[in-house]
Amino acid sequence: MKKLLLLLFIPIVCFGQNMPNFSSETSIKNYFDENGTDLIEGIWEYQGATDYRLAIIKRGSKFYAYTVEPRGRFKVGDMKANFETAATDIIMTINWLMGNKSNYRTVGSVTNNALIEFSLSQGRDRLMYKVYPKIDQSSSKSKRLKTGEWAGNGSGIIISKSGYIITNHHVIEDADNIEVEFIVDGEVKKFNAEIVQSDKVNDLAIIKIFDMNFDGLDNLPYNFKARSSDVGTKVYAYGYPMALSLMGKEIKITDGIISSKSGFDGDITTYQITAPIQEGNSGGPLFDDKGNFLGINSSGLSKEIADNVGYTIKSSYVLNLIDVLPKNIDLPSSTKLQSLPLTEQIKEISKYVVLIKVK
Repeated sequence: MKKLLLLLFIPIVCFGQNMPNFSSETSIKNYFDENGTDLIEGIWEYQGATDYRLAIIKRGSKFYAYTVEPRGRFKVGDMKANFETAATDIIMTINWLMGNKSNYRTVGSVTNNALIEFSLSQGRDRLMYKVYPKIDQSSSKSKRLKTGEWAGNGSGIIISKSGYIITNHHVIEDADNIEVEFIVDGEVKKFNAEIVQSDKVNDLAIIKIFDMNFDGLDNLPYNFKARSSDVGTKVYAYGYPMALSLMGKEIKITDGIISSKSGFDGDITTYQITAPIQEGNSGGPLFDDKGNFLGINSSGLSKEIADNVGYTIKSSYVLNLIDVLPKNIDLPSSTKLQSLPLTEQIKEISKYVVLIKVK
């Protein structure tokens, strides 16, 4: 969770690149026993110049392969590859980190979620086969979650008094239920929301609060800036990283600058920023120091490749999606935050940054 979708290319990752903290292969197996598996999730044996095992775990709409045992420059728990299904689950786009940690992109075929065949550079054929769990022991995606448990979280920004919210497509993709949390009159409130418009290509989505307990909001205090911002602009990333696991539900703000007006591989739809973003930050807004909304944070490079490299979808592309809504909405255009100190700006903006929970 796109030319970058959910951090489409390894070393691009959206949300932390390291494997969950498993102490052994047995603990990984216990994880799959308890939570079930979805498609290619499981422990796999890779056959190549040397044979070794990888644990494939789904995060968002992608699958990430982590080393179960050390090999060359890769330590236990390092990300080795990511996989994304195509129009059919039997075809996977594969982004593979080679022995020197350079990225190689290829396509692989999947047989019965138990065998993956693909080619690497210089036509070297490779295969992986699943060793755990057995196919007849694998539970479906719907059985992965305990009753009432949320599958994951992202962030979003309210853009209208009537409850329209911008986030990333990969945050709400395949979601059956969406709940948002944010501050209303000094108190955290929870509301049901539904998807009203999405743009998978640019990894954007608009959801709207549909809840009988929601009475609308007052005028939003920030400004929606549609024009491009300059390199060197001081920026602040708002969001709820790992809110359902490690970091808690208090909103987090990180700072940095716009380091480039183009993103990964020259992508002109995104800024490159130095403000750190983590898993759960996806869909959260980027603001400058004058209270102007600049875009939606979506992804970042693996820290093994580069430190503090994140990507933000520019507000002009957000505006393109808003323009195709069936109903016109008035975007925020207030300048009241410009004269406030940063601490007060953060207090005001935070009221409109939402925690998005999905299942």
